[in-house]
Amino acid sequence: MADNRKPGGLTMVLPSGSRLAQYEIVSAVGSGGMGVVYRARDTRLNREVALKVMAPHIASDPAMRHRFETEARAVASLTHPGILSIYELGVADGVPFAVMELLEGRNLRERIAAGALPWREAVEIGAAIADGLAAAHAKGIVHRDLKPENVFLTSDGHVKILDFGLALQRLGGSEGPTVAHTAAGVVLGTFGYMSPEQVTGVQVDGRTDIFALGCLLYEMLTGRQLFTGVTPQELIARLLHDSSPDLSSFDPLAPQGLRAIVARTVERDPARRFDSAMALAAALRGLVSGSAVRMPRVSRSRGKSLAVLPFVNAADPKLDYLTDGIAESIINSLSQLGTIRVVPRSVVFRYKGVLVDPSMIGAALNVKTILTGRLTQHEDILTIQAELVDTTTESQLWGEQFRQNVRDLMTVQDEIAWQISEALRLKLTAAEKKKLRKRSTVNAAAYQAYLRGRYHWNNWSADSFRRALEEFQQAIDLDPLYAQAYAGLGDALGVMAYYGHIDMRQGFYRARAAAERALELDADLPDAHVTLALARLFGEWDWPAAGRELQQAIALNPKHAMAHSVNALYLTTCGKFDESLHEARTARDLDLISVFTNMGVAWSHHFAGRHREAIHEALRVRDLAPGLEEAGNVLIGSYEMLGRFEDAARLIGEQMCWGMRLDGPGLLEAYQRGGADEYWRTRLAQMTAANPGPAVSFGFAICHLKLGEIDRALGYLEKMVDAHVGGVVFIGVDPTLRQLRGNERYEALLTRVGSPTASAPRTASPK
Repeated sequence: MADNRKPGGLTMVLPSGSRLAQYEIVSAVGSGGMGVVYRARDTRLNREVALKVMAPHIASDPAMRHRFETEARAVASLTHPGILSIYELGVADGVPFAVMELLEGRNLRERIAAGALPWREAVEIGAAIADGLAAAHAKGIVHRDLKPENVFLTSDGHVKILDFGLALQRLGGSEGPTVAHTAAGVVLGTFGYMSPEQVTGVQVDGRTDIFALGCLLYEMLTGRQLFTGVTPQELIARLLHDSSPDLSSFDPLAPQGLRAIVARTVERDPARRFDSAMALAAALRGLVSGSAVRMPRVSRSRGKSLAVLPFVNAADPKLDYLTDGIAESIINSLSQLGTIRVVPRSVVFRYKGVLVDPSMIGAALNVKTILTGRLTQHEDILTIQAELVDTTTESQLWGEQFRQNVRDLMTVQDEIAWQISEALRLKLTAAEKKKLRKRSTVNAAAYQAYLRGRYHWNNWSADSFRRALEEFQQAIDLDPLYAQAYAGLGDALGVMAYYGHIDMRQGFYRARAAAERALELDADLPDAHVTLALARLFGEWDWPAAGRELQQAIALNPKHAMAHSVNALYLTTCGKFDESLHEARTARDLDLISVFTNMGVAWSHHFAGRHREAIHEALRVRDLAPGLEEAGNVLIGSYEMLGRFEDAARLIGEQMCWGMRLDGPGLLEAYQRGGADEYWRTRLAQMTAANPGPAVSFGFAICHLKLGEIDRALGYLEKMVDAHVGGVVFIGVDPTLRQLRGNERYEALLTRVGSPTASAPRTASPK
């Protein structure tokens, strides 16, 4: 390697096959002001990485080298799916380098070169960038060189921010906005994307990145840069002195609010931009979900509106279920009142663990007031500090400290909700007052068990389902008249039966019984109608009854996320894919942090045969819940349908699949040796050796079908029906089975289960 170096060991070119520490160079992939980036293989971990080798002029300058290392360490502290990960900093043979994740895909510049983006795609990319910036700003890091070349669109549908080479970090760990000064006479950044304050060398904070993101949004939507000029001087003059930019050439189908958002991001005065990247992300996502309101540059009248933020748990991490439950209970109580708009749990819980100022929350959520709280514990005594703040003046409207025994938690929640109504001077009717004081149970221990049950159920894993089942049963044992606990019990039983964790027939039967008992106790409980719909559909294959229960649940509460999500599954099994996707998106908009509602969008795409979209959504779920088996199963199935067997094999090697541990490297070797047929034969052999139960008969059917063994495939589908596997309801719509349409045995199965997609009327009903 000596002939490729300058004096002092500074690398100019690293040829293919050369080594730097344990990294073997494959090829050069790009270069920039800070160094050259190579594709390399980590010989110790046997993975490909990107290796950024510091440029000689940087490495030879102690100050610049120190800055490179400081900034790289700062970015390495960021663990966010929207930011390129840095694995390691090192020096080998005098050559400083950084090791980063290797990305496949193209940068945003290349995407824009193909033409303006559809507005939804541009907004989703913009929101993802804003998410990454918010994470960086929260750590005190400002990018300062955001441009299309520094945004990467991966082939798997992710958006990554690259190159924090000009980043600034908050000094001394001080709180408050990140602020730095550009040295006099020195302009750092890229003309056309730099903010006015960055160009003129005044104070710079996170809002300079928001300005750059506004320029990116404009460019994505129009295909051309917002600020241009023949010379840098001409460009700067336009940036600093021209009137407001022309935003009239956007996609005519784009919502009017999008123009207002872009206009606000590129305001010359930083004080008139969005206060934070988080607020910008929320505004953009509101456009996609249809929940956004217009965003003029002046403050809007927010009326009587409230966001109940997740309470801070300053006690034991095991009490997270309490802090989450307190906030959720207050939200549920106040949401019943027609005199105030309360932000849904799904939206406010995105702020869990994030320190934000009231004015930013007010702008992001369009609310006039926020409730914050903090919980501490000493033995059996809980101390809850609650505070109601006006977001426009940042003044306290009400504050109280409650010291209660843990057994009296419901009393505290009721009192907080009541005092908020008083502080906001809400004029309540007698019926509303009754709703506000209504309790689902008077047993504090039962209520805590129920909260723990919902907490575990939302974690969506085999172990968490079992723990949820135990907690719901404990709540019922403590209060046999607790309707919500019965509904929760039915949910746990139903999902465990579906995945084969308990006997399927008995599980669905018990789920139905629990839901019916809940409705006996409270006929207006939407949760119980949803639970009963699940039991009717997956346990009894009774489509009409399931549909009626779902419509009843939605009628009782049009904003019930779970009802819409289950309705999406129901519509999928009916072959109504567009309606299903609409319902799935509605559910996710209502509960953005729920694993189930996010999976619902992925399921809708998967069964409709939209495999690339399914991959994109399943990857989003894995960002939300890393390692989630169900998301992985959708990814594997979609990869296989697209012929991406290497991707499928790698993922199979990383996780449990369909309740089994298979040999991913063995599958990869089989595919590389004999193509798709060898892949399917090997997968079939591995599954047979694993000896799974009937819940995964579908996997065997697919393997045989792909190998052309139709009779064997149909035999496994018949076993699924005989065993009453819950997933049978999808055999009429699964894209992998479409080649069986018209087959007599297949059509007979659809008729037997009563699928709406059957070509003949139903002749039997399962018992």
